[in-house]
Amino acid sequence: MMDRIFKYLKRNFPDLTSDVHLRFELGEPFKNGTDERINVVTRVSTLFEEVFHPEDYVYVYIKDWGIKEDIMFGNTTPEYVYDLLKNHNIEVRTLFEFDEDYDENTGQTIETKHEYNVKIVYSQVKSINYNPILEGIGNYEQGREPSIVQSVYFISTEKDLIFHMYDDRGCIIHSNDVKKLVHMYHKYNNWLVDYWRDYFNGIFNKS
Repeated sequence: MMDRIFKYLKRNFPDLTSDVHLRFELGEPFKNGTDERINVVTRVSTLFEEVFHPEDYVYVYIKDWGIKEDIMFGNTTPEYVYDLLKNHNIEVRTLFEFDEDYDENTGQTIETKHEYNVKIVYSQVKSINYNPILEGIGNYEQGREPSIVQSVYFISTEKDLIFHMYDDRGCIIHSNDVKKLVHMYHKYNNWLVDYWRDYFNGIFNKS
């Protein structure tokens, strides 16, 4: 399973991104810490259920940096996402990312290696507790529990879609084909992030 999804992503979605995507606003205009801002799960669930049906099979791709405590946002619940997926087989692989920083004192470029785990579940949507997962992601930057610090991606290889809620501010839906997202562009146009609207108009108004 791991090799199959890694090959698919390398071929279709390098770095889990694509030029064809939509970014939706979730938390605005509500202030940080308010119940209204936390209640983003209603909108994000609507978007999720628009692209994924209960019978669809998806990969839940979890990028885990092993953060057990977070100084900025307080005590988190680092195993919560795995508790929600405890009835599924979770495959694990350790990967690395490399950062390059320029040292002004030495004039040299320093490369730093960062280790993280990728944990993957493959299942039908109806068997995944996706609403609590989405709510946990929204809770994290608000300092509420239970929260999810890991990056979570829902991937459909049949539909060529990646759904990623990055935090309480918003979510991104990636595809490799404009036609697969154009209905979302029109149906939920008023939820699009305004800053990116010109970019989206340039892609989807042609379809």
